[in-house]
Amino acid sequence: MAYALECKKICKTFCGLDALTNINLKVTEGEILGIIGPNGAGKTTLFNIISGALSPTRGAVFFKGRDISGMGAPKICRLGIARTYQLVRPFHSLTALENVLVGLCFGRSDPPPREARVAEAMNILNFMGLGDKENKISGSLTLVEKKHLEIARALATRPDILLLDEVVSGLTPTEMTRTIDTIRQIQRRGVTVIMIEHVLRVVMELCKRIVVLNYGVQIAKGRPKDVVNDPKVIVAYLGKLESGDQETRGD
Repeated sequence: MAYALECKKICKTFCGLDALTNINLKVTEGEILGIIGPNGAGKTTLFNIISGALSPTRGAVFFKGRDISGMGAPKICRLGIARTYQLVRPFHSLTALENVLVGLCFGRSDPPPREARVAEAMNILNFMGLGDKENKISGSLTLVEKKHLEIARALATRPDILLLDEVVSGLTPTEMTRTIDTIRQIQRRGVTVIMIEHVLRVVMELCKRIVVLNYGVQIAKGRPKDVVNDPKVIVAYLGKLESGDQETRGD
């Protein structure tokens, strides 16, 4: 069976230190998979390997059955894997519209004709609730607007898989609810979503499966309600939550 994405025995070593050890991951087409774990667990390192920013020390990443290990971020993006970042990275001096046009023109293997680009970029901005911000310099946007712009720019590459790195971090409950709904709409459009998230409410609402990393090792996987009650997870992750996140767990 060819999965949308498969990681086989992924290992990553930095200066002799193991950041990831034998990570095995299978993602089916159209699902929303959650990846959780304490800070330093290796979650973003795994995203960097999947998206091509890093090459694995050992192991391989397969996209629709094709080995993409070490291909590099530009090529992997054009194949159909896009990502956002925990710390938002818009092109601050460009407008919201120009940011989306960058993804649309340079993140695809088949960008649309020149005369259709602005209209398509505007459709994406409207979908993300940013249609009235098209001419606003992205550096002046609010945090939630910047996060939604990052998603918009990723969507402009027309991905099959979207990697979301803590897209609700720092948002208000109302902004969080809106973002959850947006992610559901993205999935309904046929996009497979893999998300790193610390806010458990989001993971519990969106994901049918969760993978837990700790010190670069996969310690649990399965349904959210089973994973959050796993003693290894409670010790490694849930037991170390800040008080505000503990309150989120009770939602």
